[in-house]
Amino acid sequence: MKDFNLNPAQEPLRIDLLVYLNVLRRYNLAICLWILLVVLITTLVTLQLTPQYLASATLLIEAQANKAVSIEEVYTLDTSKKEYYQTQFEILRSDHIAKKVISQLEIGQLNEFRGDLHQTSIRDTLLGFIHHWGFFSPYFSKPKLPSNDPNSIETQQAILKSFKSHLTIEPIRNTQLVKIHFKSKNPLLASQVANAMGRAYMESNLEARLLATQTASSWISDRLIELKEKLNKSELALIHFLKTEGLIELDDIDELAGKELTHLTIRLSEARDRRVEAQSLFSLLRSSWEGKSTLLSVPEISNHPQVRDVKNAEIDAERKVSELAKRYGPKHDKMIQAIAQRDAVIARTDTVINNLARGIKKELDSAQQQENALINEFDKKKQEYQNIISKRAQYEAHKRDVESSRQLYDMFLNRQKETSVASDFEAVNARFTDLAHPPAHPFFPQTSKFILISAASAFLFGIACAFLADAYRNTIEKPDDIEEKLALQQLGYIPQIKTRAFKNEPIDHAYYFDSNAFIFSESIRTIRTAILLSLKNKQRKILAITSSMPSEGKTTLALSLAQSLAKMEKTLLIDCDLRIPAIGQRCGLPRNPSGLTNILMTDSLIKDNIYHDAVSSLDILPAGLLPNQPQELLSSSKFAALIEDLKEKYDRIIIDTPPILVVSDSLIIGGLAEGIILVVKAQSTTEEKIKKSIKQLTFHRIPIDGVVLNQMSLKHTDKKYTLHQGYYKHKQEDDERLEAS
Repeated sequence: MKDFNLNPAQEPLRIDLLVYLNVLRRYNLAICLWILLVVLITTLVTLQLTPQYLASATLLIEAQANKAVSIEEVYTLDTSKKEYYQTQFEILRSDHIAKKVISQLEIGQLNEFRGDLHQTSIRDTLLGFIHHWGFFSPYFSKPKLPSNDPNSIETQQAILKSFKSHLTIEPIRNTQLVKIHFKSKNPLLASQVANAMGRAYMESNLEARLLATQTASSWISDRLIELKEKLNKSELALIHFLKTEGLIELDDIDELAGKELTHLTIRLSEARDRRVEAQSLFSLLRSSWEGKSTLLSVPEISNHPQVRDVKNAEIDAERKVSELAKRYGPKHDKMIQAIAQRDAVIARTDTVINNLARGIKKELDSAQQQENALINEFDKKKQEYQNIISKRAQYEAHKRDVESSRQLYDMFLNRQKETSVASDFEAVNARFTDLAHPPAHPFFPQTSKFILISAASAFLFGIACAFLADAYRNTIEKPDDIEEKLALQQLGYIPQIKTRAFKNEPIDHAYYFDSNAFIFSESIRTIRTAILLSLKNKQRKILAITSSMPSEGKTTLALSLAQSLAKMEKTLLIDCDLRIPAIGQRCGLPRNPSGLTNILMTDSLIKDNIYHDAVSSLDILPAGLLPNQPQELLSSSKFAALIEDLKEKYDRIIIDTPPILVVSDSLIIGGLAEGIILVVKAQSTTEEKIKKSIKQLTFHRIPIDGVVLNQMSLKHTDKKYTLHQGYYKHKQEDDERLEAS
């Protein structure tokens, strides 16, 4: 079976909330006092503030104002764009509207808005200081003094600035609504100004529209005069053109000319076809003029009716001659008659063909003449039609000029009439949805809200300061800090004593047995137990007690610990603070008692310098006479021999030593005792000083038996000490009753 260890780095990070709660518990009084102070100051300041009342009016800005007639094309803006509303909002914020309301309500006469008139700028204040002392006045210009003239520009600007500081224009997002807020000491004035701002905006917009209407009307009137003159000129030019050309109406003439050209074109086409046909036939005749048989081969000739008739007659005559030739001879009369008839028919055929050929030639000449005549007529008509088109173009130009001038004139005439009608119509582009009313309660200062915010802010600031102070805290406050910050064993603590008798006086030997000091006594007994357990396996009889700085409680611990140990074993308390001894005074010994220095310097007997306390069964060896060189005395072999001699006579020896950082006497005693107990005063001795003491002890190889925290606040104690308090109190009362019985 294999052993394995859990890697601490893989453990999830846990937040100990008790640590933060303890920090807040440690500084809870300071935080509460801080919150109380801030709330008190906030309340006092709030009560001193002058109440301010806020009145609000809601204005609806419409995209288009209601109009009597549609003339918006002349002067209106494009209301379909988002910039239109932004422009209207800026107009509401403009100085023009503000000045109008200031003049209307006589705002400049109110003291509320004249407070900044006599204030000077920082620059003028500095210049005034320089000129007052006169050091560098030649190098600087004189300060500008505030004007007292109510009509001056500076005064008006100051009133305007003060007025606008009370005014707020708040557009409501994604709507056409805008809120007008105004704050003032006077609730009635606040509502009047808010409503007056809306009305002034509507009046300003109306004035702008009326001004634009009047400007448009004047401009249209001027343009109408020009357009009227232009229309008259165009009409006169058209009439003059018709008279000059002798025209009445061109539409019928144009239609007739078009029909004639069309008819001539058809006739010309027919004549050309006829001429071409005759020319081709004539050309064929000329190319085939070699005999009758050749001419008869031409279809146009052979298919001619006369040619067909004579050709049929010729065929009949030939057939008759052929038939008679079968019966008669050439000399027969019928033959002769038939032959003569045949020859006559042939001659007639030749005559008909020749006449037909001459007729084709005449027909060709006629067709050519007719074609030429039609061509000449067509050219003439075409020239005439072109002249008509040119005149028509000139006519149309004059006519269009007249029509366009008339249309433009009519349009401007309509605009003039519309503008005249709308000039006295009060169309506005905004209206009130909610009028401002005098507020019943001031909006500033909101005392409860301010107090709540100040308390919350003070609470958060106090928490932040508490954690910051805890992060930079360099003192020891509770026993856990000893192990966390010093990495030393904590033997226990001595609670903070609030008895008035020991407020300015040190704790004496009787306090340990005081019936009201059971918490203190129990703390000493707890420290005694911790020390005995830590030294259980060590053959040590000497316990040296020291501290880093004076007044940390080392003498109190030495005296009380010795009294506690004396109940269990034979104990000796030695005062080795030969510079400022305190044991004798606290134990109620005579002034300047003999003690340790008497033994070391005068060979006095030990028993003559030890005092016995019958109440605690404790033996006490005071410091004795104050020597000139206490460190040399403690370093002597005689002192070491004395300690060894006392170890033979006592079970436990407690030595009170001087502070480490003041003198090095405690280092000598710690070496003889083979260890030392360090006393730390809670919330007093800095961590740096304690570590410096530990460093010196470590350097001289003096073991630290543990640390005792003195004057610790009871708020850091556990609940078990409350139980101990009741338990030991009842136990002590039982012991007293037993002794009395």
